[in-house]
Amino acid sequence: MKFNSLIFVILFPLLLVQGCNSLSTDDVSIHGTFTGLPDTKFYIYQLLPDSKPLIDSVRTDASGNFEISFPVNKAGYYTLAQNPENEITLVVSPGEKLTLTSKGNTLRNTYTVEGSKDSKLYLEYHTFTISNLNKVDSLSRIFAESRSNPDFIEVKRQLDSAYIEIFNDQKNKVVSFVAQYPNSLASLLIISNNFGPNPLISEQSHPELFLKLDSTLFSAYPENSLVNTFHLRMLDLKAEIADAQMLANLVKPGTPAPEIALPDAAGKETKLSSLRGKLTLVYFWSSWNAPSRQNNMYLNGIYNKYHERGFEIYAVSIDSDADLWKKSYLLDKAYWVQVNDPKGLESDYCRTYAVMVIPKMILIGRDGNIIARDPAFGELEALIKKNL
Repeated sequence: MKFNSLIFVILFPLLLVQGCNSLSTDDVSIHGTFTGLPDTKFYIYQLLPDSKPLIDSVRTDASGNFEISFPVNKAGYYTLAQNPENEITLVVSPGEKLTLTSKGNTLRNTYTVEGSKDSKLYLEYHTFTISNLNKVDSLSRIFAESRSNPDFIEVKRQLDSAYIEIFNDQKNKVVSFVAQYPNSLASLLIISNNFGPNPLISEQSHPELFLKLDSTLFSAYPENSLVNTFHLRMLDLKAEIADAQMLANLVKPGTPAPEIALPDAAGKETKLSSLRGKLTLVYFWSSWNAPSRQNNMYLNGIYNKYHERGFEIYAVSIDSDADLWKKSYLLDKAYWVQVNDPKGLESDYCRTYAVMVIPKMILIGRDGNIIARDPAFGELEALIKKNL
């Protein structure tokens, strides 16, 4: 009996250890070779909704090699950083064994990753972004070198057009990536990315895409803090969509267009009702919004073609910077009625017209009643011909 008790005393701690091991987190290990960064200290940070706690640190040897492991109990986001200007983003799951390589002293432009599916997907998008940002840098150099050019205004128009093409290429990449990988945590980082200072897409411009990603990720990663924060945003979005739909029913085709009264560039109040008797396109836009600037180019042709026959554009800028608004519409040769609402998408007029995203177009008949909301450009011209 004493013998059995002794065995129990010896085995019980072992059972406890095994039980604890089965519940413990799985370490993520990283083996790296950064050939351009020998004897350099790196820090591992976790990305949380409201903080970025330091997890661990490691120093490369004389050849740039390092190894580190840290506990991860659920999939999440981390950065490996030398400093805030030189870091890479990782999307890891428990137990993954990553291999990182980099040549040169700039990680984010040269790194590769193996052993982590989501980290590799994020790198795919990151590499695409770096390529497009390099194209924008080239445009910026041409812009700086062309300031003394007598044809600078025309050169700038061409540069703006080239930028819009690059911007749309980047935006399409975000949409296609998230649509292809809605179950990847990498998509959550990508869907809200900016391109330089400009947002690419938003929950207002692509609500279906955002809601699909929320549904997929919240089912797969209900304990991830960033996924939970995103889910709360999407609950708000659903409520906004319901409100917008209710408002849209109040400004639908056949109903009178609500009044708008805003100041023009000279500060004089200009009312939408002052254009009664003309076929009028109410156009919400902004100078910082690339699709809006692209629309300005297209609307030039429409305006010049039909203005003399009674077509007018009442453009509501939601710019907070009045000087930038004025310079932008003059540069775009948008010589139609221009007014400014500095309150942005939160303004009463945006709410009245159920404007959640720009650009937004509403065609109003000579009698002041709404003809169409959000007509495509091909449809818009057909409607103008029909109603003039």
